[in-house]
Amino acid sequence: MASPSSSTDNNNEINKCRLQFYKEISSYKNNSSNNPLFSTERYDQTIESIVNAKLKTPGGRNTQEMHFLKTYDVIDFGGKLKLTKKDDEFSDGIIKYFVQLDELYDVIKEAHVLIGHRGIANTLKELKKRFVNITEKQVTLFISGCEECKRKRSMPKNSSKLAIKPVISNDFNARVQVDLVDMQSCPDGPFKFIMNYQDHFTKFCILRPLKTKTAAEVAYQLLDLSCTS
Repeated sequence: MASPSSSTDNNNEINKCRLQFYKEISSYKNNSSNNPLFSTERYDQTIESIVNAKLKTPGGRNTQEMHFLKTYDVIDFGGKLKLTKKDDEFSDGIIKYFVQLDELYDVIKEAHVLIGHRGIANTLKELKKRFVNITEKQVTLFISGCEECKRKRSMPKNSSKLAIKPVISNDFNARVQVDLVDMQSCPDGPFKFIMNYQDHFTKFCILRPLKTKTAAEVAYQLLDLSCTS
């Protein structure tokens, strides 16, 4: 179970990443009607315009309202109106949503974690199943600040290239390796285990039968071998 301090540190790190993400996003957003980023105000205004336009006759709609009706649709999702892409012949009936700016970080994070932090292309592919206005640039920005992905990138790609420092012994009995072989399925009288005692320098092995694998019996045999070797 995580300690309160570690949970607080984790939350602080998430908030830091979120703030940095939105700081970068704000540097390239614009107020154009073609901007894929929807502020909460613009999102609500677009929904209101579509709802009102649907109440009008075709001849009573202005140019913007006609454009909105061709591009967007509005559905009631759990009592809340959501902006979606207008169905077309290629949509196969799949509803795709427009994301508000203040939801963007959490939506990308959810998809990225769901697929196991598998990079930009896979995250974007997952998002495009449900959302319309999320771009590769936004996903790239999010992943650049993802702590889990940073840890993965810092790991060596080929662990076989790591230098392994050998264990060196310079004399007999300077270092030994001990293993226990379980022979309970075919015991020899009272003896149910075999202790394999191997000298690291010479690779010389000594076998000792054991009745049990208790620390006391193993220690007794090790002491006997150390004193007689």
